[in-house]
Amino acid sequence: MINDLDVKPHATDIWKFVDDISTSENITKGSNSKFQFCIDTINSWASCNLMKLNSKKCKELRVCFLRESPDLSPLLIDGHALEVVRSHKVLGLVIQNDLKWNAHIESVVSKASKRLYIIRILRRGGVPAEDLLSIYFALIRSVLEYCCVVWHHALPLYLADDLERVQKRALRIILPGYSYREALAQLGCSRLDERRERHCLNTMKRIEIEGPLSKYVPLSRASSNDYELRNSNTLTTIKCRTERYRRSFFPSTVALYNSYSKET
Repeated sequence: MINDLDVKPHATDIWKFVDDISTSENITKGSNSKFQFCIDTINSWASCNLMKLNSKKCKELRVCFLRESPDLSPLLIDGHALEVVRSHKVLGLVIQNDLKWNAHIESVVSKASKRLYIIRILRRGGVPAEDLLSIYFALIRSVLEYCCVVWHHALPLYLADDLERVQKRALRIILPGYSYREALAQLGCSRLDERRERHCLNTMKRIEIEGPLSKYVPLSRASSNDYELRNSNTLTTIKCRTERYRRSFFPSTVALYNSYSKET
């Protein structure tokens, strides 16, 4: 039923799910927002389908990097203004209005840390280290790595250390008396930052072959030139004006992909 909802040309993008909708608008400098028309369209569609939007659960997240933020009118649903938030969870990712990942990492570290008691109790019960490791992979490491290709290269060192610290605590429970490096070797594990890099590379390779995101992957240097190049398997580097963009998935992973291609 939700497939017939259309908000264009009032919105830039819309992501529709069974019980949830996210939509966005790109406001260029000097132009006015048309997003209220988008909200009204969604509200009218909901009314026609015998549903009612809950204005208290609908949030507005503004992302702006201008020196002076534009004065935007509040968005209204049935006369009620939507709350403007600094961060919001979308499909398990906490998105901040400054596009940093502090809130998301804080959330996953807290969630994963609370689950450490599971392997602590099981170890007291005599569960073998191999089984404890499998439980750690399933219940804790999966939380720490959720959607990591999106945020890995944008993490400052202190946030990456926060994630690694959870794994250190887990391995200390599984193999007490071992250093972190010794525990990794004994259990055949990798550091989390090394795993995230591999995830990024594997994701880029899959995107190259198929999928709707393949259009964002730049051509290889061999494809974009008529003459032979020494590093013909590398991708064309994406030019970035800002550090924020350079540390996003495609520019950073293209650079990582090229560095590995040169080594091989």
